[in-house]
Amino acid sequence: MEPSSRRLRSADPPRPTRRRSAGLIATVVTGVVLAVLLAEHGPPRSARAEPRASPTPSIRPIGGSGLFGPGEQPRFTVAGVERAADVTWKINDTSGAIVDSGAGRAAARSVEVQPTAVLPSGTYRVTVDVAGGATTSYRFVRTIAGPTAEDTYFGLAVDPVAGALPTLDALGAGTSRQDLQWSAVEKQAGTFDFTAVDARIDPLVRDRGLSPLFVLDYGHVAYTGDAMAPPDVSKPAQAAAWERYVRETVTHMRERHAGADLSYEVWNEWSNNHGSLPDTPAAYIELARVTAAVIRDADPDATIVGPAQNAVAGHELRWLSEWFAAGGADHVDAVSIHPYNQPWGPEHCEPTNPCIGDALFWLRETADRYPRADGTALPIWITETGWPTRFAGQGWVDPDDQTAYVLRTYAVAAQFGVERLYLFEMAEPSLADPDGTARTFGLTGSAVTGYEPKTSAAGWATMQRVLAGKRYVPERRVGDQSDMLFSSPDGRHHTRVVWQTSSRSSATPVRVAMRGTGTIVEPTGSVKTVTATDGTLAMSAKWIPRFVVWDD
Repeated sequence: MEPSSRRLRSADPPRPTRRRSAGLIATVVTGVVLAVLLAEHGPPRSARAEPRASPTPSIRPIGGSGLFGPGEQPRFTVAGVERAADVTWKINDTSGAIVDSGAGRAAARSVEVQPTAVLPSGTYRVTVDVAGGATTSYRFVRTIAGPTAEDTYFGLAVDPVAGALPTLDALGAGTSRQDLQWSAVEKQAGTFDFTAVDARIDPLVRDRGLSPLFVLDYGHVAYTGDAMAPPDVSKPAQAAAWERYVRETVTHMRERHAGADLSYEVWNEWSNNHGSLPDTPAAYIELARVTAAVIRDADPDATIVGPAQNAVAGHELRWLSEWFAAGGADHVDAVSIHPYNQPWGPEHCEPTNPCIGDALFWLRETADRYPRADGTALPIWITETGWPTRFAGQGWVDPDDQTAYVLRTYAVAAQFGVERLYLFEMAEPSLADPDGTARTFGLTGSAVTGYEPKTSAAGWATMQRVLAGKRYVPERRVGDQSDMLFSSPDGRHHTRVVWQTSSRSSATPVRVAMRGTGTIVEPTGSVKTVTATDGTLAMSAKWIPRFVVWDD
């Protein structure tokens, strides 16, 4: 999405803050597989003797994802290792304890590390040291067992390049959000070509069964004069061109994915991307009205969402209030918002700091006052929110804070009946934003890092597995402690999300309701069996939510 959507807003008081080959020889030495690729004809001896700079080692997970399921043994390839170099490796758990290690001598410039220990679910770091001082490390996760890709409450903004797909699979998203830009499907005016788009969408929808949310957005130089400028639908030529783009796109997607749950978001953050048109709700509604009419005609089964606006600060909520009053809800099936609140958590609410919790409370009440024609209230979708994790300016947060805020937001949003929540974003992009700003909202690093999981990736995957298929029941709140219950539709499977907001570094003793024997699941993925006494479990609440899981 456009970078401006993820920065602090300036209209309110400032707040601090992407072989030649002849053979292969493999040798196993103390848990390390050393693979050497032999050249059929080597270079002249003098060429081999020329000095060269020592390579920098890099480590990547075999299989493409740093999140490994219960039945997968973690394995890694280390590239950039000097021939005949001594190599040692170790694996540490989150306490720093060494849980596995090995050593050997590299017979080639690539090394395969195969841990021999059976690692329980949890978060780990593998470190490889090479003689001479070179070292590299990589965080990885052993995920707990549980459902994946079955609950559309858990959404991610995704750039679906092939290298990212194993990580998307491992995280377990049920829905994905991505732009389906006008200029991407009509590169030449008057000619639509979905070949490149299909190559990126088919793996998500056709192969994985995800429920996609496509953003219909941005301009077209041939019609609007600027690649980012929206069409002025009061001008017949621009309106006709935009309607043609919407119809071609929606028709193509339904024909290609006949049984899929397809959704479309009308534009992205009108207030930030309105070109020369007014940034008013009325101006946006004109575009939404035209767009919705085409979608409903081309694909009556599609879901339409909007207005995809920032929705925390006072001026943002005033915009939404005007949008409701002007009939904006008449053209959508769900209200979509982008409640960015960095660098604070979702429940950090005070007069000088509007928060996600208060914004959702306001939005739920407001949406209920503007029901659909059948009298039912419009659902709420959060189609972007997130926290960046690098210390380069206002709004950046510590990685542990990112983990805490992401998990808390999913819990808090459920309290207000949010149907879908798309975290921005799955992975950091390899390139900076156009203004040079590094984008670090991702649950993982970029492709350059091998999509190395942050602590938030471990937390998100763990949360998905313990909450998927369950829905919020009540909320229990005592001071700075939160204790929220989620249960399955049949009332037999339960998860409590427990956290406190008083201290990042200490734990608060609490007692929560639970029956029988269950587990405490940490956001790292580690699990401990616990038993309640007289229907109560004594435990500690921490800054990052913990999960109490049991069955009746």
